[in-house]
Amino acid sequence: MLISHPLADEPWAEWIANSLRAAGHEVVLDPADATFAQRLTEARHSGTGPILLLLSAEHRAVATDWELLVRSPALVGRLITLRLDACEAPRALRALPCRNLHGLDEEEALEVLLNLAGGVRREKVRTHGLPAVPFSRDGSFADSGQARNAR
Repeated sequence: MLISHPLADEPWAEWIANSLRAAGHEVVLDPADATFAQRLTEARHSGTGPILLLLSAEHRAVATDWELLVRSPALVGRLITLRLDACEAPRALRALPCRNLHGLDEEEALEVLLNLAGGVRREKVRTHGLPAVPFSRDGSFADSGQARNAR
């Protein structure tokens, strides 16, 4: 899945990408600059996978950018919009499938993402960046201060 996002929404894009990767999906981030629409219509993005357009009030695309995307034969059926805030989808994109993360908690947002991506592709979802925390044999947290002091 390719994720096109405004530079201001990089933290959202990273969270989405990391969540989908943890579920076994391949993800490529494509920051939306002044040439993003032209770039998305070029051959290097001519695969068949979905393209997730992150929308927010921070997106600086203009109407001609959106129109170029929806008219591109290479992108037909591949574009999905995902709203990050209360912004309205641009007029040219309103016929596309659109989901909304605005106002959702983390679990609900993850469910939306996994539904968009076709679910979990691994038997066990592995996450990254969780702290190493000692647990006792019964599974309860067993911090005697050693883990904190070891850092």
